Amino acid sequence: MLGKGRITGMSWRRRRSDESMDAQMLLAQAHATDPVSLSSGGFRLTVQDVFSIRGRGTVVTGRVETGAVRVGDIVQLSRVSGIRQPVGIDGIEMFRKRLDTAAAGDNVGLLLRHLGPDGVGAGDVLSS
Repeated sequence: MLGKGRITGMSWRRRRSDESMDAQMLLAQAHATDPVSLSSGGFRLTVQDVFSIRGRGTVVTGRVETGAVRVGDIVQLSRVSGIRQPVGIDGIEMFRKRLDTAAAGDNVGLLLRHLGPDGVGAGDVLSS
């Protein structure tokens, strides 16, 4: 609200006395609320999209949430419907480059062995 050349109602600029801006406290709070640590646990990727490449097979895309995976690894596919089955990784690509491994934080495409495009869908999870 404006009145007589000054702005009133600027309480948002004041900090309450019980609020702490200590960097160590904020960092501790951030770590306490982080549900999954990227460095711990096995491989996990939530499928974002599915493609079928003629002559090659089925490719799933997504971001590796935790762990790492190599070409030739066998991982567990957990469908949204509750069905679980092992699948093999035949290839890994990231930004049109073929890789041997994918680690946490990488956006990748994974070529899956012996799996049709109807055998996997968005929201399914690959894990080890």
